[in-house]
Amino acid sequence: MKLHTVGFCGVDDSVDLQELMKMDKDFPGWIEWGVLLRPDKQGSPRYASRELLGRLGRLARGEDPDLPGSLRLAAHLCGEDCLRALNGDVRHIEELYKLLGVRRMQLNPTKANEVTGWAAADAAANLRKLSQALPELELILQVNQETRELFQLLFHGDVPPPANMSVLLDASCGLGVSPTTWEPPPGLRRFGFAGGLGPSTVLPQLEAMNRDCEANYKDAVVWIDMETRIRSQVNGRDVFDLSLIRSVAEKIAESGWLLKSSL
Repeated sequence: MKLHTVGFCGVDDSVDLQELMKMDKDFPGWIEWGVLLRPDKQGSPRYASRELLGRLGRLARGEDPDLPGSLRLAAHLCGEDCLRALNGDVRHIEELYKLLGVRRMQLNPTKANEVTGWAAADAAANLRKLSQALPELELILQVNQETRELFQLLFHGDVPPPANMSVLLDASCGLGVSPTTWEPPPGLRRFGFAGGLGPSTVLPQLEAMNRDCEANYKDAVVWIDMETRIRSQVNGRDVFDLSLIRSVAEKIAESGWLLKSSL
């Protein structure tokens, strides 16, 4: 098993963008910065304000006049934004895609993310329509017990899965808890892992992922994503902690887990 990408999710208004850009340049090619999208939480911890979303979009496209370079972003859809994706609202998702200049968009249709009241069969049909309308965008389904039926319909149904769809295996539904096993379900092409990853856990959990991939995915090239364990309380504020992220990045860079083409 090798890594092609490491995602750090929850970029918000607590971050110093100049420092973030510096870190991105210090570890070029394999960091993906995750932006959580949920309209009712915009501007609160973990959720960037509308102003910051616009700035991040300019950085992703290399159009910011004050900070040279570009960022690799991923959008993580929660709440109403995720529901609109499940409902097949192509125009809305295309607007988010253009705003942020993302390469990938993750769908988190779980109760923890306030995404309820959807039916798996309808959502599967709508996501197929969405993936066809935006073929240049990779759509990622967060897979756990709550999304199992939707996953089965999309990836093990009568129709092959969309070519631009992949999965993030996160048994904790985004709550930052490592599973008892990382073993992926059969038949996957592209997948990643999340759950309880941070500075003190990332290397031992990578070893566990590798062991659990040995039987069916020995040569897999995957990504990992983290959120909860890269935040800190600073002067009573919940912040996106670049020092914790740097610690993770340094450990991974020195570990040998990265695919050489990602370096």
